[in-house]
Amino acid sequence: MFELVKLIVGLITLFYVVKSIKTSTNKYIAFVMVALWLRFFLSAFHVITFKPLIAGFSINALGSIGVTALGIMIIPTAFMGLKKLLPIYLFLVAVIASAFYNAEYTGLIKVLVKWMYFLVLAIALYLSLNLSGKADTCKRALIPFMMPVALQFFSVLLGEFKAAEADGSASYIGGYNHESAFSMMLVAFVMLVGLLPSKTIRWQATLFATGVLFIFLANYRTAVLAVLPVIMIFIFSALDQKIHPRYKLPITLMSSIFILTLFLLFFNSQQERFQDISVFFTNIDGLMKAPEYFSIDERRIFSSRVYIWSQYLTAFFNADGGNQLLGFGPESWDGVFNLYAHNTFVSYLYEFGYVGIVCFLVLNLYALTSAWRMKDRHLSKAVFFSLAGFLIMNLATMPIWNIEGLIVYAILLSVIFANPKPELRLT
Repeated sequence: MFELVKLIVGLITLFYVVKSIKTSTNKYIAFVMVALWLRFFLSAFHVITFKPLIAGFSINALGSIGVTALGIMIIPTAFMGLKKLLPIYLFLVAVIASAFYNAEYTGLIKVLVKWMYFLVLAIALYLSLNLSGKADTCKRALIPFMMPVALQFFSVLLGEFKAAEADGSASYIGGYNHESAFSMMLVAFVMLVGLLPSKTIRWQATLFATGVLFIFLANYRTAVLAVLPVIMIFIFSALDQKIHPRYKLPITLMSSIFILTLFLLFFNSQQERFQDISVFFTNIDGLMKAPEYFSIDERRIFSSRVYIWSQYLTAFFNADGGNQLLGFGPESWDGVFNLYAHNTFVSYLYEFGYVGIVCFLVLNLYALTSAWRMKDRHLSKAVFFSLAGFLIMNLATMPIWNIEGLIVYAILLSVIFANPKPELRLT
């Protein structure tokens, strides 16, 4: 029955996507809307679309390849060479060098498809922001998100949930495959609503609150932690616009205490799910050791993440100089370890070596610095802390491994790179 709900919601969402495209002359936001809708639609039917179909590629993967090819055709060549994209290209060069050094060509194709998808999406958003402005771009980009948000609503209404892998608790994810990727859809939705200027759309605060509530219902704790900075910025920005300067300080202090109290109550009610974080930070020295020295109880800490990191790091530091410099190659963990690293930085160190992790760190430091220097101070704080929260999330999981996480990354970097003014003018 729920598969029928997915189909109906998908078609209704497509109608509104097409309707919005017809009322705009901006081909770049049209491309973004189609790309997002197609991703959300195909991923909803994961039982069919995740199975290998042609040359080992699934329907979902082929959809991503098609979107990437379309993006390359639509985007003017000049914009593919923006100076602001140089840190991204340096990282991709490190990935390619690692792949050739280790002859990991299959993994290279998989990684390049994901990152080229990210690149064309980020550039298209950049162009749309410069052509139509932030309000119109973000408002239209929200339309494809009607599908995952509506499906989650119906999953709650109809009692359609998935047992979380960590503890078996209920995760309402709209019939999608995994709470990690689905949570990234909701994080992107919340960020887009938060980036909209005040009163751009009706019920903006309600939509934001609904998105936050749905992230909690998706029950993926790392996504909850990542969205906290976005929530704080949205609330304080709303207060800042509505309160007389004379009363800002006391009301802001009172609001901060109230918000902090709410979060503490939430974390206390979910103590079993979050207590491992406290255990990790209070025993970090004792947990930095080779995997064979972990006790049974220690292996369970942080849903076994610390034990998994130890496996990756021990293998890396015991490798020869060449592998430490360039890593073991993209996707090289598959077939060596039972699980992916659950930490983007640990995984990139293992896969791409010191060269790759340094390039990735340089990319994000450049993005954070650019965000902090934006002339629009409200927008600067919003994207800076949003990106910081997203990167913190990457310490405990790997959202960038999924297209959905790269969508969040593309939104943030496109806004950062598009402001305060573009490098080239559209004609």
